[in-house]
Amino acid sequence: MNFRQFVVRNTMRNKHLYLAYFLSTLFSVMVFFTFSVMAFHPSLSEGLNENVKTGMLGSAIIIYGFAFFFVMYSMGVFLQSRKKEFGLLMIQGMSPKQLRKMVFIENLVIGFFATISGSVLGLGFSQLILWISRVTLSIDFPFYFPMKALGLTIVSFLLLFFLISFFIQFRLPKLNVQELLKANELGKGTFKVSIIKSILAIILIGGGYTVALLAPGMSVVVVFLPVVFTVILGTNFLFNQFSIFAIERVKKSESLFWKKTNMVVFSDLAFRMKDNARSFFLVSVISTVAFAAIGTLYGLQEIILGSVGTAPYDFSLMDTNEKEKKQVDDVLAQQNIDTNQVTFTYYMDNEQQVITESEFNKLAKVIGEDPVSVGDQAIQLKSSEVFDQTSQQPNVNVAEQTYEVSQLKESSALPIYMPTFIIPDGENIPGQASSMTYWIVTKGSEEAQIQAGTELSKQELYAVQATAFMKDTIIKSYAPVLFVGIFIGIVFFVSAGSFLYFRLYSDMDSDIEKFKMIYKLGLSKKELKKMIYQQVGILFFTPIVVSFAHGIVALTAMYHMFNLSMQTAGWQVLGVFLLIQLLYYLIARIFYFRKVYQGVTA
Repeated sequence: MNFRQFVVRNTMRNKHLYLAYFLSTLFSVMVFFTFSVMAFHPSLSEGLNENVKTGMLGSAIIIYGFAFFFVMYSMGVFLQSRKKEFGLLMIQGMSPKQLRKMVFIENLVIGFFATISGSVLGLGFSQLILWISRVTLSIDFPFYFPMKALGLTIVSFLLLFFLISFFIQFRLPKLNVQELLKANELGKGTFKVSIIKSILAIILIGGGYTVALLAPGMSVVVVFLPVVFTVILGTNFLFNQFSIFAIERVKKSESLFWKKTNMVVFSDLAFRMKDNARSFFLVSVISTVAFAAIGTLYGLQEIILGSVGTAPYDFSLMDTNEKEKKQVDDVLAQQNIDTNQVTFTYYMDNEQQVITESEFNKLAKVIGEDPVSVGDQAIQLKSSEVFDQTSQQPNVNVAEQTYEVSQLKESSALPIYMPTFIIPDGENIPGQASSMTYWIVTKGSEEAQIQAGTELSKQELYAVQATAFMKDTIIKSYAPVLFVGIFIGIVFFVSAGSFLYFRLYSDMDSDIEKFKMIYKLGLSKKELKKMIYQQVGILFFTPIVVSFAHGIVALTAMYHMFNLSMQTAGWQVLGVFLLIQLLYYLIARIFYFRKVYQGVTA
């Protein structure tokens, strides 16, 4: 048996040892392949403009770069956990050069099988994603065999694994044989906690939050980069310094530290936090990017659709004339749509909009608003759309007469793009008169309304607005961008979970040895399960809690650009991610406890 055969057989024989690394690399391949399927899909690529295509290309590069970083990081953690194995091989006569060659071949073998397996699994997973997008986002994604995506994925990741296999040789632990053999027995040593950096963590994050939340309107864009830099730096100090400082303070509380099994949980928790600080930092940043990307895109869609949905009509015709009005009536009749109809007149005078009391009340009756009585005063109208920040004027001049404005009334009766007022009847208004007709559907499906809007657009009736048709057009045009954003966000979030599980898996041997000694002293299975669940929970939820706080602030700041508070869409996104993370934790803790318990009782 030659050296290469030894390495390949050793890899296959110890597949349980390589499983976590193999799965993490397989996941990276599957994600990239799935995204490539979307990017090359005829229905998506042909319907996008050049800017969106450039965005898709940039997204693919980001995912590939992220995959390279993720695999490199996973391999580094994997090698650090194999110090004792490397020491045993060197005792048997393996030279450092042969050790590097072994790692190179191992990584090529794992990379090859991960690339093939990830592509095969990605083929099925991508079709599932296409089906989900077709059902939920109304994107027409028929099945096709992705030859371009398959070729790109295989070539890209074989090159990636070759490069990583080459560079990873130089990251092998540079220790002598004795230190390698005793890697699991060496103490963690001591570390110093910087009080200044611990305090800075709170100041930087708190200051960044304050600036982001208090910045008004579009000034959020101006403070974006300084806030991001400040919060990221503060997050690094939070995990690297403040968390350890807080744990050490908790350990000094005898009532808490000596309670039940807390001593075992907290005994090496500070060292675990120190070891995992980089992982926690990366997970929190990656998860925040996922929250912000999906929350922003989904929130913007809801805001746009909400602004369309505030209109009280289903069809409207500006500058009404009988010919166009009859065309609309004919199209609605063809689609078996019944409506209530109202035509009203308003005026444009000196860069303001004016409507008389009787005309407004005629319209209010049809759209379901309360009638008004102005007397000898005027009422100013404010749009019910979320963006309208109209403030009440003290008076208004119409036809050389001044009216005192008695109230500011929210209304959907008119499209309000300028100051709009209701004045008493009987006035001779010198401004330009305009008429508008509303059709409010009383019978007719949404699909029929969309078909009617499509037909009216074909007839080039540009003065007609069809609400259902407009919303459908917005959804279809926005859906590809939303889909790409959601996909990338999910990739980042699931990758963050993979980071956590891989770190958990790499510490399994030391956990088994620690719990085995305690188990011999009389630790029950129930107590062991509780301690492991606590440790896994801390590992999984510490960075997620931080990223949730970052995500809430980021989304709130985004909505502030539109003078809005945190919207339902943002809370929905955060809630879905929290549910995913909870399920991830419940599954991971069961499998981890099972493996640790088997090792402890073996």
